Amino acid sequence: MTSCLKTPSSYYIELITTFPPRPITNEAELIATKNRINSILDNRNLTQNDRDYLKVLGTLVYD
Repeated sequence: MTSCLKTPSSYYIELITTFPPRPITNEAELIATKNRINSILDNRNLTQNDRDYLKVLGTLVYD
């Protein structure tokens, strides 16, 4: 069986290691996740890795 997933870059690994995406279960976690999103959005030159990670975090906030 072949995998369609590409190997994550070291930068993406750093993103998920620094703030691992987890289900949000309380207000403090929601605020922390929103703060993380805002800190990444403050960077004017978003990479594809940033956009992918933001999509994951945004999905967690939406849910």
